[in-house]
Amino acid sequence: MISRAKVHALFRRSISLTGSTSSRTTAATIQTNPFSSFHLPSFNSIEEEIDEASKRYENLISIEPTSDRGWGLVASQTFSEGDKVLTAKAVESVPRDSHSVQKDWDHHVRIDLPARFINHSCDANVGIQDNDFGAYDFFALRTIPEGEELAFCYETSENTISAFEECMCGAKNCRGSVGGFKKHGDELTERYGKYIASYLK
Repeated sequence: MISRAKVHALFRRSISLTGSTSSRTTAATIQTNPFSSFHLPSFNSIEEEIDEASKRYENLISIEPTSDRGWGLVASQTFSEGDKVLTAKAVESVPRDSHSVQKDWDHHVRIDLPARFINHSCDANVGIQDNDFGAYDFFALRTIPEGEELAFCYETSENTISAFEECMCGAKNCRGSVGGFKKHGDELTERYGKYIASYLK
C-alpha cells in the first residue's frame, strides 16, 4: 500500500500519466472482485482512486512510484504464463492524446486504475486482449515473479504513436523508437501473436 505522503509527493507527476488535471475521475465498471463489473461513484481525488484500486488488487498488484516514470505496477504475487493479471475498464471516450488508449481506428479511451499506470516495455511481460469493458485484459506472457514491474508493449494497442518517438524502456531488445503497430506490425505480430488489439489484426 502506498503511503499518503508518497501519494501527495508525487501527485503532480501522476497528472502527467492520467492525462487530466481534474481531481475527479469517473469509474465505469469496478467491484471488489477486480475482474467483475460494478458501477462505482466518481472519485473526489487521485488519492481516493489509488486507494480504491490498491484495495481491489490487494495481494495481486501494487501501485508504486518509480524513480523516472511517475507510477508503475508491480506484481504482488507470482503469475504463471497465461494468467489474467489485470482488467482495464474504459472510463470515457477521449480525443487521442499521449495518455489515451486506442480501441479502434478512430476510437480512443481513458482507462481506470490500476491499468492506467502500467508502463511500456519493448520486452513486455504482459499482453493484451479486448474485453467487454471497452478496454483490455492483461495476461502474463511468461512467469512473472513477485516484485517484478508489469509492462506491456504500447504498440500492440496503438496504430501510430506520435507523442514520443524515442523509447527509453531500458530493455535489452529495445527497438529504440515507439512508432506504433503501423511501424513495427510484422515484428509485433510475430512476438505477441494473439495479444494484440483486435482492430489491428
